[in-house]
Amino acid sequence: MERHLIADCEGLSVLHPFGGESKFGKRVDIDPERHPDVIGDAWLLPFREQSFDVVILDPPYVRLNSQLKNALLRAAAHVARKRVIWFSTQWISCCVGLSTEATWLVRVGDNCHVRCLQYFSIRERRGPVKFFTRGPMIKYNRWLAQPQSLPLVFHD
Repeated sequence: MERHLIADCEGLSVLHPFGGESKFGKRVDIDPERHPDVIGDAWLLPFREQSFDVVILDPPYVRLNSQLKNALLRAAAHVARKRVIWFSTQWISCCVGLSTEATWLVRVGDNCHVRCLQYFSIRERRGPVKFFTRGPMIKYNRWLAQPQSLPLVFHD
């Protein structure tokens, strides 16, 4: 799978928002023990709009409700120039602002674990979510309501 992604992203700048252990591209992770290139949160990526050609989302394999998935995809689309790639245990039927390019079900390992690999092109830029109504990102609401007090550091 990794060889396939590397080949598809050859010559492109790549961001992995959950990529503490990825072997290519710029790796962002909230856990410093993963030794990412940038310590940051996938829902509020510390990069300017259209900073990378491709963003690969390989979130932890936990249940994500539709608000969480939508927020992740919007954050990824904000920093991606060309494509967002989703590799997870959950299928995404569609997302506002993205168009499906290709989709696969991928067997992982020697057993019958299956992952969804989906390629999306950016149709419309809506920016990251500005207010969360549930889930772990609610903690960001007070910062997002007062952006002058949120110390944003953009990485190049």
